[in-house]
Amino acid sequence: MLDADRGDGRVPLLGITASDDGYLRLSQARMRAIPLIHLISGLDADPERVDAGAVGATLAAIAGYTEWISLTIPALSLGWDWTLESADRELRYLRVGEPRSNIMLLDHHGRDLGPRSTAVALALLVDDFGWQDTVAGFVRSRYA
Repeated sequence: MLDADRGDGRVPLLGITASDDGYLRLSQARMRAIPLIHLISGLDADPERVDAGAVGATLAAIAGYTEWISLTIPALSLGWDWTLESADRELRYLRVGEPRSNIMLLDHHGRDLGPRSTAVALALLVDDFGWQDTVAGFVRSRYA
């Protein structure tokens, strides 16, 4: 765990600086060790409808976005879109598409995994991350 050296709780991310391309480069193990906190979530203003040509009652789409950050200097940023699905009378928030981030993950030799492999690895990280309750609570309070 990182120790805070500032009054605002932010800590330096030792050995990591922003590259000219804007990425912060780190290993998957280091990425998993850095806590992320919820910054904001919201509903999409007009999510795509399942059947835009339907007449009468139609299935409504509820979708949104969320953004999470680290309390490090520089800050890691990880955001993704989500949709609210219902199955078996249970509502579930599910990630949709690839996450957006300023992170480039590195292999065990310190080389870039590349944008596609990094996106896949970050998607797996998001899917293992317990974000749904936080997003649900924030959306309820923001739009109530």
